[in-house]
Amino acid sequence: MFKRTFLIILGLPISVFAVSTNSYVLHGELSYVKTSGNSNTETFATKIQLKKEFKLNRFFGKGEFFYGKTNNKENTNKLYLLGRWERLLGDRLFVFLQGDYLRDKFSGYNYQTTWSGGLGYDVIKTKKHYLKGLTSIGYTFEDFKTGGSNDYTTGTVEIDYTWYILDNLKFIEEFKYRVNLEDTKTYFINSDTGIQVKINSHLSLGIGYRIAYQNNTPSPDVKKTDTTFLTSLIIDY
Repeated sequence: MFKRTFLIILGLPISVFAVSTNSYVLHGELSYVKTSGNSNTETFATKIQLKKEFKLNRFFGKGEFFYGKTNNKENTNKLYLLGRWERLLGDRLFVFLQGDYLRDKFSGYNYQTTWSGGLGYDVIKTKKHYLKGLTSIGYTFEDFKTGGSNDYTTGTVEIDYTWYILDNLKFIEEFKYRVNLEDTKTYFINSDTGIQVKINSHLSLGIGYRIAYQNNTPSPDVKKTDTTFLTSLIIDY
């Protein structure tokens, strides 16, 4: 049987900028995968991150969009936005306010949004390792695709870790656990694991694996676990 398969993997930052003090960084990535033959699949993903640091204040923003289809049938359509303000209380301890918004067509929700505040701590700050932990109390509002809505008090724990294994090799892990404090059987776990290998001063290869788990789905036809694997070519200037 004659079979054609085309695979395009493209990672391209929309913009990367850093001043000499490394206080301001804007970074974007774009990944695209397409195969054709017995099965036609297409996946698109883009991510933009913004970090801004002052003496006592730090700002972080992130936007992600995922889209995919198989045999012209849509199977992924997700938008995630996050913004966080951190106020340093010392060398490592800080308070923060955070808001995020998730629109995931195949999760059983029209959208979810959480607004929270809490404490964070820079656990490890070395040349090789950076580990930051955050814990917060907030408020979540959910709008269901089957109709109706829900709102509740939320508890969240987040961990951000970066390991510079070699000068040209970096490991990244972002972990988030969010629970309904009024019904602890409703909780969400998100993990974003990635490795970036620098090929030269401007070019890197990135591999990422994402897991999104919800223990109490809004409808029985929605799966609890959603996974995404991405391979990207990244350009930095």
